Amino acid sequence: QQQPQQMQAQQHYMQPGQPPMPTVPHPMGMPPPPMMGVPPPPMHLQPWEVQQWHMMQAQHQQVAQFQMMQHQAAQQQLQQQQMDMKKKADDERRRRLEEERRKREEEMRKKLAEEKAVRIIMQVVQKLRVATPESFDALKKDLEDTLAKEIPQAGNSTQRMKDEADRAVRQAEKCIEMINQRRKLVEEKRREMEEKQKAVEDKAKALLDELRALVASAEEQSRRLADVSRPLGGVPPKVQPLVGGGAAAAGQPQGV
Repeated sequence: QQQPQQMQAQQHYMQPGQPPMPTVPHPMGMPPPPMMGVPPPPMHLQPWEVQQWHMMQAQHQQVAQFQMMQHQAAQQQLQQQQMDMKKKADDERRRRLEEERRKREEEMRKKLAEEKAVRIIMQVVQKLRVATPESFDALKKDLEDTLAKEIPQAGNSTQRMKDEADRAVRQAEKCIEMINQRRKLVEEKRREMEEKQKAVEDKAKALLDELRALVASAEEQSRRLADVSRPLGGVPPKVQPLVGGGAAAAGQPQGV
């Protein structure tokens, strides 16, 4: 649309008697550059036509420079947009790589924490499995405290650790019950043996007491016989009264 207007203006101001064409200010506020590479005007033109011709050529050059500047500005804007897009893509790539790196580090940290928690819980579980009736309550309390502390770091092994703990408690309770039953049997056997031993001892003591009573009775009878036979000349030499219970202590009473 500008070119036909320029051509009409040129034809208008090229007419004889028309005033010279006004100078169009530069779009960037700069003075028009000098005419370079412009051919000389035709020889048949009048001086005022030559002036108008130069003015038109200057305007054409200004328009061409303005278009060139617009093109350069558009190119610079496009390059800047491309640079901005590239920078944005690079920033996005770096952000994504940094996020992936942090994610890998977090996963590694969680994995190490999970392995540590599993190791600590399993150590307490193993202790509980071999618990005795005396240590069962303390080890069970230790397992409960360990689970409360380490389960939050167990991660994917949380349910497995809970199952292991429950199974260890049940196994320990069964073992404790078996140990108590075995101890009860042993205690019953010990008491039975003690009772039998006491019965044997009591029986032996009763027999010993009976024997001592028999010995004492025999000695008493011997003394009486000695007293009765003294007026008749005494007791024969082979029949002597038992004195001091020596024979009785040996369990071998002498005959009368």
